[in-house]
Amino acid sequence: MAFTFLVEDGTGLVATANSYVAVVVADDLISTNIHGETAWDALSFSDKERTLVWATRILDYQTRWFGFKTVDASPLRWPRTGVVDRDGILLDANAIPQQLQFATAEMARFYAKEDRTLDRDQDGLESLTADVVELVFRKNYKLPRVPEIMTYLIQGLGAITSGKPRFVNIIR
Repeated sequence: MAFTFLVEDGTGLVATANSYVAVVVADDLISTNIHGETAWDALSFSDKERTLVWATRILDYQTRWFGFKTVDASPLRWPRTGVVDRDGILLDANAIPQQLQFATAEMARFYAKEDRTLDRDQDGLESLTADVVELVFRKNYKLPRVPEIMTYLIQGLGAITSGKPRFVNIIR
């Protein structure tokens, strides 16, 4: 199956959209972080597209977005209506906010270094003793799948969830 990269344009009508930000925009946003370019720059254009799709997917899966989807049939969870940004400004219901584009680019930069969605054996390490060196990990500790900075980057747009399934009855 051929991979197609398609950026959501804010209409929600693109049935195959799979990213909130274009590679050239992500390149520009990431270039402003002096510490962030190395792993991202090493990726090919195609790998950057794939990483942006993955970042978009993880953000959609791990975030409880505020407001409501503008187009129910849209494959992504944006565009949305009824969302007020961190400054209290009502966002355009037919646009992908720059704040979300930046968050998606930063998430992609994070995943360009390492795929934190995978379970790692060393996360379960409870104790290690080697001569005079001893390492003890906290019980049930796992590396975060979403960097802590994302909480601030999406502030006003939604809230990062723990990823643990919760069952809620919704009545409309």
